[in-house]
Amino acid sequence: ARVVRIDNSLQDVPFEPVQRADLGIPEDAFVLSLVSRAMEVKGWAEGIAAVAVARELSGRDIHLVLGGDGPEYERLAVESLPAHVHVQGFQANVRGYFALADVGFLPSRFSGESAPLVIIECLQAGRPFLATDLGEIAHMLAGDEGPAGAVVGMQGEAVDIAAMATAIARLAADQAYYASLVARVPAVAGKFDPAIAAQKHDAVYRQAVSAAGTGR
Repeated sequence: ARVVRIDNSLQDVPFEPVQRADLGIPEDAFVLSLVSRAMEVKGWAEGIAAVAVARELSGRDIHLVLGGDGPEYERLAVESLPAHVHVQGFQANVRGYFALADVGFLPSRFSGESAPLVIIECLQAGRPFLATDLGEIAHMLAGDEGPAGAVVGMQGEAVDIAAMATAIARLAADQAYYASLVARVPAVAGKFDPAIAAQKHDAVYRQAVSAAGTGR
């Protein structure tokens, strides 16, 4: 009874959308953007594998944009990758990279995953999110009318690549399903308004002061 949940928040700031043409991505392609620290546990390799399978399952031209700096970026930057995989390195314009995509993506297997701020940034860019079911991700995507995205269960401590590929393929091929997720984005993004977090903090402090004054 003494625990109050207060979600993270981020200011909804202006951003410049990245243009698909600048990355050589067709306008009619279905695009996922994965922006994170470029660590193995963030699922870059698994994301590439899942997208390859999803392309076969859906028959769609699905592209994956990878943004971030670290060991995985350094490894992939020197590899020969399929044309549908775009490795971009560190990017300060995170929302711009989500805006170019159809969906944000985080196939993480990081055991310490909690409440990734990139999910808020993606929602603020107007895009739904797909991720592994870790930490608070499912709660972050939840809304009164339904989730603004989808989560995929883990296979033990590993990413379930087959299940993730199926989820990607559904997003790419089922227009009604995808549209329903997009429609929920504004309401779910609104949960992370700093004003709401401030109001909740204020209420908690006022309650604590009141309880202290009555000796409770």
